[in-house]
Amino acid sequence: MSGTTRRAGPAGESVAPLRVPSYIRDVGPDAAVRAPVAGESMHTSRVGRLARWGWLATTGALGAALLATAWMSHARVVRAASTLNRGQAGVLLESARELVRELPSAPTNAELDSLLRTREDAGLRYVGLFDAAGQPLAQAGTAVTAGPLARDQLAFGPPQVAVDGSRLRLVAPAPPARGEREAGRRRDRRFLAVEFEPVVAEQLAGESMSTFVLSALIAAGLLGAAFMFWRLSAQQELAERRFEEQRRLSALGEMAGVMAHEIRNPLASLKGHAQLLAERMSGDHPDRRRVERVVHEAERLEALTTDLLDFVRSGPIDVKSADPAALVAAWAEEVAPGGLTVHAEGAPAAWPLDAARLRQAVTNVMRNALQATAPGTRPDVTVQERDGRLEIAVRDFGPGIAPGDEERIFAPFYTTRATGTGLGLAVAQRVAQLHGGTITAANHPGGGAVFRLTVPRS
Repeated sequence: MSGTTRRAGPAGESVAPLRVPSYIRDVGPDAAVRAPVAGESMHTSRVGRLARWGWLATTGALGAALLATAWMSHARVVRAASTLNRGQAGVLLESARELVRELPSAPTNAELDSLLRTREDAGLRYVGLFDAAGQPLAQAGTAVTAGPLARDQLAFGPPQVAVDGSRLRLVAPAPPARGEREAGRRRDRRFLAVEFEPVVAEQLAGESMSTFVLSALIAAGLLGAAFMFWRLSAQQELAERRFEEQRRLSALGEMAGVMAHEIRNPLASLKGHAQLLAERMSGDHPDRRRVERVVHEAERLEALTTDLLDFVRSGPIDVKSADPAALVAAWAEEVAPGGLTVHAEGAPAAWPLDAARLRQAVTNVMRNALQATAPGTRPDVTVQERDGRLEIAVRDFGPGIAPGDEERIFAPFYTTRATGTGLGLAVAQRVAQLHGGTITAANHPGGGAVFRLTVPRS
């Protein structure tokens, strides 16, 4: 199919062919398959958000499970270490008791020192033999608490365990020596005291704590990586969404530009002939109102085509240094003489900008502010330099912006009024973007809405 369509005018008059863009020619019965659908895009966006949050939540749950498992393992090791210490204390004490049983008489310092050396690797640090009064009879090693045994330790019964600094101390009755048993001699009561460092238990507890710290670092690394990938995924989705939006806007702009150019010429002819017809009619002619209605509607369509051409205009901007305060004041007088209050106390003396293109954006925002503001009140326009950017803020005194519409109002053809093309703010946003700036809308704390258009210096 050709890229143009021949049209027939009145009485067979030949009219210039209408150039149809390729994306319009491709529309057919299966267009729904090829054309992107807004609902599908929103669904994809929701699925992407759910996937990202699910990924982050799953990683967080895995990290928490890893931490919980490591902590439970550490707690079990601590409990096992306590049991191990008691068992080790019993083994060391029994070694000392066995030594006493096998000797012909009460052990000497040298004999206790021999036992200490053989059990030193197991953590044994002190062995002592005490009489019934708690005075030392023989000792080996260095005790944490030197001197006689306390009175409460001089009792027969199960071994008494006490924690003294980094050591465990056990005191228990000493058995008779082999020679004493064979001779059947009666002897005074004696007590054995051992001190040992829980080397094995401390090593296990230290390794368990190291494992817990390593697990915490791994969990933190997983969460950090998940958050980083979450951010990258969100940025990628945002970039794709913006690219898709730009692609659609480009297609819409191409179509709108073609339509505007094709409509403008016959519309101007229609308007001109209707105006001539209205001038020839007397004021009381019964058809004069109908002709004036044709002129009015033609002017409205002409304004729409102008807005469409402004919207699709994407050529390079002509940046020149200008006085922004003087420009904004002149634009305010152009829109509504005396109808807006301009504050330019903080405005810079000069700023690089395209005055003709920026005029489109600012005047569109000013007109919206006038339409939203109740009669008898004037919108405020502030021109200032903030954070290295030129800011033009237009505040109205109307009902404000509905929640959720802060970004939607900049979409092409979106309008909340019964009349209007819905392109004014879209044109303002496009001009701001061409300058490398932004335009935002928000409700003012004092009522009404405020639009802030920013332009960087370069």
